[in-house]
Amino acid sequence: MLTGTAAIDDLAATAPTLSAFATEPLACPGADLVQVVHEVWVDEGGREAMVPPALHPVNPPCLTWSFLRAPESVVGPFTLAQTRLVCRSGVRARGLHLAAFTDNAAAGQLLASQWGLHFPVPVADVRLVRRYDRIDGTVAVDGGVVLDVSLIGPQPLNAGDLQFTDTMTLAHTPMGLRLVQVEQSYAMNRAERARTVVHRFEGEAWGRPVLRPSYPVSASAAVADVTFEPVRFVCRPDESAFTGTERVSS
Repeated sequence: MLTGTAAIDDLAATAPTLSAFATEPLACPGADLVQVVHEVWVDEGGREAMVPPALHPVNPPCLTWSFLRAPESVVGPFTLAQTRLVCRSGVRARGLHLAAFTDNAAAGQLLASQWGLHFPVPVADVRLVRRYDRIDGTVAVDGGVVLDVSLIGPQPLNAGDLQFTDTMTLAHTPMGLRLVQVEQSYAMNRAERARTVVHRFEGEAWGRPVLRPSYPVSASAAVADVTFEPVRFVCRPDESAFTGTERVSS
């Protein structure tokens, strides 16, 4: 099994700080979802150098881009875009969080301070536009587009056919520097698959300039009641999840 070799101190330099672990869920009813899985070329040290020793990269290396457009929440409506590296924590499929952007500063502050998601800027121009024949997701920062993907020709799926993996994000927590497991639950109302087109991806804006998209794997869209669940588990970044996983005290 491949094991990560990334320098933890380097990753920690941009890690957010949790004021406290989330103890209450963040509900986003009736949300639009998009996820694109894509193979990537990795330079400078290979896939192992992209993840900390606690996690295991996959072969071939892949990333996911996801969009969540929440029409309502306790912090108001928001759209969230996230980039993750596909990996495993122990034997479980996970996504290592690289960065996220949102159009709602309050949502970003909440997700950063209680779930540990990293936001390079407080507010960005994040859009998810659904049409009958395509779905477009874009992220622009200071007028420059850093992500632009399209899902072409959505085809219906059974609502139970889609599954999304949990996220691991490195953060400074009350328990020290840890990989925080961000769990989301989904009550699916509609599910679709589609062909994907990547118009633009600026890896540097997401903290990984060495990533270059190569071949598409899958693209899916959904309408669902999405809930960010309270944080239950963290993992030491320097040792395997088999021995380094810790339960968060309630």
